[in-house]
Amino acid sequence: MKLWNYRRFDKLIPAVILVVIIAIAIITSNKFFINTNSRYALDDGWTITYKGDKLDSTSLSNSGVGVINNGEIVTISGTLPDIGIDNPCGSMYTIHAIIDVYLDGKMIYTYGREFAEKNKSVPKHVNTFSLGSDYAGKKLLIILTGSRVHSFAGLTPVTIGDKNALFVERLISMRRDIAIGAFLIVLGVILMILSPYMVIYHNNDFRLFFSGFISLMLGLYTYAFYGIIDLITNNSNLNMITEYSSLYNIPTAIIGYFMSVYKGRLKKAFQFLYVFNILVFAGVFCFCVFGPGRIYECTPLLHSMTVSEGAFAVAMIIRSFVSTYKNKKKRLVSSDNVFSLGLLILMMLSIVDIFNYNFKNMSSDASESVTSINGFLFGSLIFVSGLLVSYMLYVIYNSDLDSMQNKISSLAYTDPLTGLANRARCEQVMDMLTSEHASYTIISLDLNKLKEVNDNLGHHEGDRLIAGFATILSDSFWDANLVGRMGGDEFIVVLTEDRALNCTRRIHNLYSMINDWNRKEQRFQYSASYGYAYSYEVPSGSAQEVYMLADNRMYEMKREHQNSGSKGGVVHA
Repeated sequence: MKLWNYRRFDKLIPAVILVVIIAIAIITSNKFFINTNSRYALDDGWTITYKGDKLDSTSLSNSGVGVINNGEIVTISGTLPDIGIDNPCGSMYTIHAIIDVYLDGKMIYTYGREFAEKNKSVPKHVNTFSLGSDYAGKKLLIILTGSRVHSFAGLTPVTIGDKNALFVERLISMRRDIAIGAFLIVLGVILMILSPYMVIYHNNDFRLFFSGFISLMLGLYTYAFYGIIDLITNNSNLNMITEYSSLYNIPTAIIGYFMSVYKGRLKKAFQFLYVFNILVFAGVFCFCVFGPGRIYECTPLLHSMTVSEGAFAVAMIIRSFVSTYKNKKKRLVSSDNVFSLGLLILMMLSIVDIFNYNFKNMSSDASESVTSINGFLFGSLIFVSGLLVSYMLYVIYNSDLDSMQNKISSLAYTDPLTGLANRARCEQVMDMLTSEHASYTIISLDLNKLKEVNDNLGHHEGDRLIAGFATILSDSFWDANLVGRMGGDEFIVVLTEDRALNCTRRIHNLYSMINDWNRKEQRFQYSASYGYAYSYEVPSGSAQEVYMLADNRMYEMKREHQNSGSKGGVVHA
């Protein structure tokens, strides 16, 4: 069974990837978006205190506060200017921090304390608070408290403006991340929906499922890292759980893909790692979400697993490349090599992001909130594109292999001279008839005068006699379940169910067709003896015994044929 035309499929995938890349390029272009100018970033003019000491800097983006740990407090205060907007809102992005906002000494907003009191991780959050209509000239005080070791680094500018405008501006600023994440998530879901077909009809092939799983995890992590899930659902805790869960499961999904690719001992090794990762994730998830644990406390375990499993995967990739390079019979551009190359690119770009993140946090005054994962994003696109191309190559290769195997199988069960089923195929069908206990008729036929034609006219004419009779037989019994050559001048026809009715009439049709051919033939005349038997005539139900009964009746006719000295046509018993 074939789901699509593979040769069209190999042209469709690159086209789809190209369209997606063009669409993302258009979406991320500033030419297609207009700035609303309905927001105002308050970066300068603040009084900043850290651990009770006033800092020299008045700029939030260059505050120099460094890394804030658990219990450490940073306060910023300043006077709000009149920006010409009625009832504006203030907005500030915080990372694992408790935030308290005061306007002229009155608390107007707080976030994160409820998580800290339950000893849970405080999620990243975009905090939006109303400033009222008489905000101008009032003192805004914001207190940030670290909720864990390395809660955040640097400070994020405070933005004020119309609430809807702040939301739209945030969407526009993240349009690239939204587009890439949406592509990865939608693609992942589609591939996972399609995967049961490949599992059921293509020898438990899980490549498509794990390709979708990988794409889905990459897309979910992209959305969670940039807080897009929080933006959509207004649930920062769900955003945090999704971020860590997807990050945990990206290596698991990749190991699952390796598990579906490799065979033998390597397959068992990847199966062990896959099950181990699933169990670890399940334990961490239950411990942190339903138990007393905090998710970030388990990140060292994740890092150690990722590094060790990544090293193992890279070793397998290098081994595969070396094996391919040494074996000239193997194709360098193969399904596995394309997948491996995409994975290596993703790993390298992700490592660049990790170094960039740590460098900025440790040696720069910039806020951690401005940290991006551009390498991871584009590495994910390259990796997923590689997955699709890899799967395309795999499908094409297996399509060609299946076609070649079908041809080999066809040759194994086809008589080369006549194109009919050969003896092996005929015996296979008879075994099936025996096991299925169906109602059927077997006709045994013997082509007369073959030896005489071979001796007098040559074997090439004898071959023409056999091939011609095979054509007559196929045309006459066009709806038969089987028309085959048992060998030499012996042929067989199998008719099941309703086709087995009126066998005598079908023989008469064969007789008529032989006479038509004899009128046109000048070198020899077609003649055959036949015998047929019904399945119900043999109590044991053995198709071989039904065939033997038909064959005995054919030989009885053949003896009568020889005694009568008939010159052509079909002789009836």
